[in-house]
Amino acid sequence: MKKYQLIVVGGGPGGYTAAFRAAELGMSVAIVDDNDLGGVCLNWGCIPTKSLLKNAEVFELINDASSYGIEIGKPKVHFDKIIDKTIQARKRLSKGLHFQVRKLGVDFFPGFASFINQNSIEVDGNTLHGDTFIIATGSKAKHLQSLDHSSKNVMTAKDIFNLKKLPKSMTIIGAGAIGVEFAYFFNAFGTNITLLEAQENILPNEDLDVSQWMHKVLKRKKIDIQTNTLATEINDEYVLVSIGVEGNSKGFGLNKIGIEIGPNQHIKVDKDGKTNIDNIYAVGDVVGPPWLAHVSSTEGLYVVEHISKLNPKKIDYNCIPACTYSKPEIGSIGLSQEMLDKDGIDYKVVKSFFNANGKAVASSSTEGFIKILVSKDNYVLGAHIIGSNATEMISEFSLAMRNKLSVENILDSIHPHPTFSEAIFETLMQLK
Repeated sequence: MKKYQLIVVGGGPGGYTAAFRAAELGMSVAIVDDNDLGGVCLNWGCIPTKSLLKNAEVFELINDASSYGIEIGKPKVHFDKIIDKTIQARKRLSKGLHFQVRKLGVDFFPGFASFINQNSIEVDGNTLHGDTFIIATGSKAKHLQSLDHSSKNVMTAKDIFNLKKLPKSMTIIGAGAIGVEFAYFFNAFGTNITLLEAQENILPNEDLDVSQWMHKVLKRKKIDIQTNTLATEINDEYVLVSIGVEGNSKGFGLNKIGIEIGPNQHIKVDKDGKTNIDNIYAVGDVVGPPWLAHVSSTEGLYVVEHISKLNPKKIDYNCIPACTYSKPEIGSIGLSQEMLDKDGIDYKVVKSFFNANGKAVASSSTEGFIKILVSKDNYVLGAHIIGSNATEMISEFSLAMRNKLSVENILDSIHPHPTFSEAIFETLMQLK
């Protein structure tokens, strides 16, 4: 029996971040995963989908080349090469993770972990003993009971990478970030898309102004959007189900050792990520929303430093940026205008459009706006960006809100010109 100070179950962003930090702090560490390191994010989610979306962006740019004074013949799409490009990106980053494992002296056990007791797990017949455990097993896509998920025509996002050719038609059920991203991708290459959303608006977690703007963009692209609609009879070639996720907590022996599991298969944890068993923690998607890779890694880092008694700063879940990587991109953080109105919070709203931004005009990327919600004492309550580079710009608000910087503090900083980010400065100048 091999003993470790920390064993991490799950090799996604939360798991490998925790393992690497623990090793840096001098702990003996093992990480266990029945897939390759990187989790859903690296292998089927964040990274591969961004690669797909870049292909769609390039294809659209080529088709629009004449507006830049460049004449190009009709492009030909090789879908198999597009998929292969995503696989190569994944492999490259996977090699980087395995290099870090070796460099930091972390032991990686490829296999499925099952708890024997609160201090031991079994991995493919091998028993590992740990002083402390972090469960970072992530989440998995929810299925619709009304659909036959054994059919090759019914998919979740993970199955996209098994496609051999572009679909002629596709219904996407669920118009959150994943649904909208894939709607943009397939539509760009000519697939007829129907986008279904059970709620009143697409991107229901976004500020209403952002949601409505994106709705108009997708309608202009001839995407059939149906809100307040449940999936019934579907006749398209493929159906992509993106209705959310549930915690990946089954099959690890957690019930056997008494780990408390809450609704939606999420592991119950306290404010420090600790389960009801003192030496077992859980981080990331398996503990519940927000289901974001950067939240998982932040929680993994926090828990390890908490275990090591480094007194880390508490995570502020009000300052977590969310991104949608469609075209235009969306970046948001904090409260929406609807949330502020519902809670009766006083606020000021300032807004500017990218069609007045020099860099946006120069690069023909004028779609969208910046909307900033500010408290009466001039602190940012929420920020919502839809437009080119929105997912990069939102980090400025993350920094400001986390460190309680005022509007004056932001305006005291010099933003370079011409840039998209100077639109933040220009928007806040309305409060001067």
